Amino acid sequence: EAEEGSQNRFFRELYRAVADILTAPSHPLFEFEAHEHTAQVDPEKRQTLEARFRRNENDVRDWADNPDNKGPLPPLPVLYCSPTMELGVDISSLNIVYLRNVPPTPANYAQRSGRAGRSGQAALVITYCAAMSPHDQWFFHHATDMVHGIVKAPTLELANRDLIESHLHAVWLANIEFELATSIAPLLDLDDRAKPVIPAILERASDPSAQTRAIAQAAGVLRRIESELTPDNAPWFHPDFAREVVDAAPAAFNRAFDRWRSLYDGVQEQLAGADRVIKSHTTSPQDRENANRRYQDAKNQLALLLKDTNYQNNDFYTFRYLASQGFLPGYNFPRLPLMAWMPSTGRKIAGKEDRGTMVSRPRFLALSEFGPHSLIYHEGRMFRVDRVKLRIQGSDSVSASSQLATIHARVCPACGYGHMGDGPDNPEGRDDNVCDNCGEPLTDENSLVKELYRIDAVETRVKERISVNEEERQRQGYELQTTYRFSSGTGGRQESVALRGETVVARLSYSGAARIWRLNKGWRRRKEKEQFGFYINPITGQWSRKEAPDDLDEDPEKAAKDGKAAEEKVPVQRIVPYVEDHRNILIFTPAEALSTEAMATLQAALKRGIEQTFQIEESELVVEPLPHREDRRALLFYEASEGGAGVLSRLCQDAGQLAVVARNALRTMHYAVEEGGAPVPEDLADAEVLREDGSRICEAGCYQCLLSYYNQPDHPLIERRDSAVLGLLGSLAGAHTRRSAPGPAASPSSPLLDRWLSALRAGGWAEPDATGQPVMGGTARADAVYRAARALVFLSPPEASVVARAREAAFTVIEFPADPSAWSAVFTAHPHVFAPAD
Repeated sequence: EAEEGSQNRFFRELYRAVADILTAPSHPLFEFEAHEHTAQVDPEKRQTLEARFRRNENDVRDWADNPDNKGPLPPLPVLYCSPTMELGVDISSLNIVYLRNVPPTPANYAQRSGRAGRSGQAALVITYCAAMSPHDQWFFHHATDMVHGIVKAPTLELANRDLIESHLHAVWLANIEFELATSIAPLLDLDDRAKPVIPAILERASDPSAQTRAIAQAAGVLRRIESELTPDNAPWFHPDFAREVVDAAPAAFNRAFDRWRSLYDGVQEQLAGADRVIKSHTTSPQDRENANRRYQDAKNQLALLLKDTNYQNNDFYTFRYLASQGFLPGYNFPRLPLMAWMPSTGRKIAGKEDRGTMVSRPRFLALSEFGPHSLIYHEGRMFRVDRVKLRIQGSDSVSASSQLATIHARVCPACGYGHMGDGPDNPEGRDDNVCDNCGEPLTDENSLVKELYRIDAVETRVKERISVNEEERQRQGYELQTTYRFSSGTGGRQESVALRGETVVARLSYSGAARIWRLNKGWRRRKEKEQFGFYINPITGQWSRKEAPDDLDEDPEKAAKDGKAAEEKVPVQRIVPYVEDHRNILIFTPAEALSTEAMATLQAALKRGIEQTFQIEESELVVEPLPHREDRRALLFYEASEGGAGVLSRLCQDAGQLAVVARNALRTMHYAVEEGGAPVPEDLADAEVLREDGSRICEAGCYQCLLSYYNQPDHPLIERRDSAVLGLLGSLAGAHTRRSAPGPAASPSSPLLDRWLSALRAGGWAEPDATGQPVMGGTARADAVYRAARALVFLSPPEASVVARAREAAFTVIEFPADPSAWSAVFTAHPHVFAPAD
């Protein structure tokens, strides 16, 4: 007992000593402060942080001259930054730059390291090479390649239609010569229910002289890249393309604000709904408190939407917003991002009151990062995603049968091809229900995914703390599936084969601007694997706790406050969240079937080979197995950057490019393979690179070869010594690529259909689900099919019997005249078919 008492006294004295040190105002730890410097931080806060970090004479004087500031400008000796510091922030007194990982390319390294020593003073640049990053480890052993490396010209797909149209829109906007406000609200007539663009802009847009100038300049832009606009690279291009885009620009400009209108209407509805609850005499104190929080959140969101700002990194700065919607070139900012509202935390950040902010992510990434009940870390706090901003007007008194408008999809179990809008009633009217790509039968049991709902924006609430169980659930993540559909019309799909001699080694299918859908089918470790999706309140958009993990909140009463009680009044609905986009894609199919382990290894090897060959970041290229992870028959590659890097088209069209990729992949896997056309050893096992003592560098794989942070789920499957993989890569290293005839997915086309599709895209109208599709039991062929709208498009008059049968099956038959100049009126007359999704 005496010994125990002595120990207790010792720890009490130690505690007092440490407490005295840490609470002393002069101690450095007492003044330690951490802040972020990223594009997601409010520009005013970021400028304050930069001033505190820089702390030159002008910063000190400006701080003192501001009556809102109290005391001297506080120092900020350390600032944690994303690559935003690379984009022109000049702090001349900066002496030290610490890079937490190796930058992607020598160009990035030069930009980031060059932030230090800009006044000519000596500077120190420290780069940390993570042990678990193959990229970092490679440059740890080849540091000269990064520090003194060659800055290569960036790669870009100049024949990408979306990218070209956005630049032609910029030409049109410059020629109408109207000075746009820096915020969106002044550009729209908010007193009109439809919130159209103000008449002053429309008058300038309709000026014939402005249109003529814009067409001439747009044609000049296209002449600069006419060598890229070949029938193979750009089958959609035609001589009147510049005029077509400029003529459709005013309508596309107006549609670009649809997302802002949706957010504005949603906020107004939230304000009105919360106000009704607050004013009702039947509202409980708990519900009134909840409604007050929702009302304040809506006020802050409205202020953000209406805010007048000159800060280019603000999501609602006019030109950045137009870029995010795809109307203007976006460059490094993601196109059509998914947004999350982060409410006020009640704190002051960098001397500014935190009123909440919008955080955006690229939509394919956000489908998981902003998924149901997920956690987001922002500005030193945690937030839980607890609701979706619905695309319908809410109500506080809704019938029990209220449901969100969803669609069904069929995903081919053999090739992963997507048939969005399909339902169990076979809406095309075909006698057989088969895959448009490979002809595989599609049944409810093997292909149907019900109740899909597109996600555009979410809301979060502040989370005080999280449990170990929640962290584990975040780690295991969601079951995501990606499906695709080739572009419509001639050239929508390009086929190639990789030949070793005359033997087919692999088949490649490339499609520019193909449609890709990503589905969130539920938690990976859910109990019922055949049950997809999550439960949601169809009125409020709040994710339900039904079948959700038990540890979402430590305090069950708090969960009830945030909406659990509402689920007793409104039946929840199960939905499968999804997002969609257009991307350049490449389908790689080995000529001979490989095992699951071999396909996982091949997937990692080809991705690393492409990254090494073209010097692109790991995040710029995504690869997924098809049709899904449990049945790997092919590999789906798609480019993540706007406009594409031009990598995938080169693999399909350049005869020798795939061989270069294969050789780089083998070298990454620790095999000695020479560059150029030198023969590849017949037995690659004899060409393995060993350590000086004769031991292997690694066994199945390591972070210097095929393993990476992003392919962790495949680590147990990857085996770099797999004989089938080595044989295939060896064959590819000596192969050449040759164009071949299109496969069964190439839709029948004609010059008239291609012209119609071009007019459709230029006008911003919704693309069809299929073209040249047999309908009415194969008795006719529709030029275009819109499944969800149950509409058939004919560019030449169909027979009367076909029209009668279609109408009996509840289809809308739309006939377009022979004169293309009259097509615009037909598109406008059928908004339920051609209007793009909100």
